[in-house]
Amino acid sequence: MSLGSVSSPSLVVRGSGGLCLQAPPDFAVHQGFVPDLAKSVKVMAWDRDGKGLAWSNMGTVQIAREKDDGKFVVEHILPQTKVYCLAWSPDSTMLATWEQYTTTAGQAPQPNLHLWNTDTGALVKSFFQKKMKNWCPMWSLDTKICSRMVNNEVQFYENSNFDAIAHKIHLAKVSDFSMAPGNSKFTHVVTYVPGSKGAPSFTRLYQYPSFDDKQVLANKSFFQADSVDFKWNSRGNTVLLLTQSEVDKTGGSYYGKQQLHYMSTKGETGMVGLAKEGPIYSVEWSPDGTLFAAVYGFMPAKATMFNIKAEAVFDFGTGPRNIALFNPQNNLLMIGGFGNLRGHIQMWDVAEKTIVSEFDAPDSTDVKWCPDGQRLLTTTCAPRLRQGNGYKVWHYSGSLLHEKNFQTGDELWEGDWQAAPQGSFGEFKISKARVSGIQTSQPIVSKQAYRPPGARGTQSSFKLHDDDEAPESTKKNNAPENMSKAALKNKKRKEAAKNKVTTEKDKQDALAAAASMNHNNNQKNNYQGAAGLLADPDKEKKIRKVNDKLSKIQKLKAQVAEGKTLEKNQLESLTKEQELLDELKALKL
Repeated sequence: MSLGSVSSPSLVVRGSGGLCLQAPPDFAVHQGFVPDLAKSVKVMAWDRDGKGLAWSNMGTVQIAREKDDGKFVVEHILPQTKVYCLAWSPDSTMLATWEQYTTTAGQAPQPNLHLWNTDTGALVKSFFQKKMKNWCPMWSLDTKICSRMVNNEVQFYENSNFDAIAHKIHLAKVSDFSMAPGNSKFTHVVTYVPGSKGAPSFTRLYQYPSFDDKQVLANKSFFQADSVDFKWNSRGNTVLLLTQSEVDKTGGSYYGKQQLHYMSTKGETGMVGLAKEGPIYSVEWSPDGTLFAAVYGFMPAKATMFNIKAEAVFDFGTGPRNIALFNPQNNLLMIGGFGNLRGHIQMWDVAEKTIVSEFDAPDSTDVKWCPDGQRLLTTTCAPRLRQGNGYKVWHYSGSLLHEKNFQTGDELWEGDWQAAPQGSFGEFKISKARVSGIQTSQPIVSKQAYRPPGARGTQSSFKLHDDDEAPESTKKNNAPENMSKAALKNKKRKEAAKNKVTTEKDKQDALAAAASMNHNNNQKNNYQGAAGLLADPDKEKKIRKVNDKLSKIQKLKAQVAEGKTLEKNQLESLTKEQELLDELKALKL
């Protein structure tokens, strides 16, 4: 097996020590890759097949390719400084670079978005792109169509001819767009126009190159949307619209309001029904484009899986989570909580809808699936966390396979798997058996909550979240029975009669308890003479409390005598009168 074989992908890491490739199985330094020791490697990117790696060290942009012997050779060094963003075209023939737009007094402005031919290293085209938002051009999968937005129009180029605009969408105040992942013969485009002066925001769906107003495939309008994130499925026939408003006018959230909508190339539109109020943390499609998972709602957040029609197919309950990711094989779903959450991970079998494993990856700031679909990479990166930087490789069963801790003072900025062509790794049978692994070198933090000394050794009834929900597969079946109208009527009548008997019994028990205490009602405190001067303050305090409770019981008995219906807790208080009288008698001895 070659060092760079896709049968076992390598890891690429960048940090304060530069950029380095690490080869499996022990993830030692890759012998076929020369590390870049520059301390300012700000960005890196794999191509779709994992054969090409590009990175910027703020002095140059380097393009390395993997050869047949598994070694990586730097083929081109591009003289571009201060490049902050990189992106490959789908067929890996072009590389887009973006640097901050700057002007110099007395000099003409220079373009800051460049397209490079990765085979020759030659500059193909340069554009002006002042903002980092939407900087990257979008290509069709066969790279025959390239698109980018300029002011109030979306421009399209064909067959890598950037000297002439082939088509354009001119729409007043258009602020964003997205092109579906399809080939040039079946490409769809969605545009977004923000609302103004009381008018709603709206999106429009077109099929390339039919951009006339009468050729719109679907329209979707909505209020409270200052921006939209587009999430296409892999088939390119359905797009999710994650809308975000900067201000929540209902006052429900300080961070604004989010909503989830969908549009399809068939003209179907709608709002995705989310079962809990709150922010939307994660929305991800399955690789086959038939399902998507969403994590949403105030903590503990709810996770739900939907089909392509935005219908809920499974509820994963609630928990401390903020991300859901399908593995490349589409048979496992990872639900976890990272960043400011504790790193708890659940692995779910997508087909069976059963949980496979649960484990913790504490202090993780990012997570990525390996292309083989069986391993997971969790990283602790700066600047999110400055201490304890490093990465871990996990098996989906919960076993830790590899761990790398950075020394104090060294920072990890990013870690990623080597990409692999789609279909390189076949299906595998999911097993709940835990594979052999290693023990973490980091100290295990106690999961037990702090309890004061007086409460230790006793059963705790405290519950942090009252709205915790179990997954759908563990909930009791509360589905209504299939009954005829007559049977349903009889059932309701029996339940009403049963409830009436229970209410009468509670009332009789309360009256009986009240009557049994009458002989002690008028008991008076005897004069104790000088004993009052020697009274115990703690005992006197307890006596006052008991007398207060007895006084409340007398008021409840008066309400019962008037025919009022008491609450369950009030009925329980009446039954405790004799117990309180005995306690009072004992305190006065």
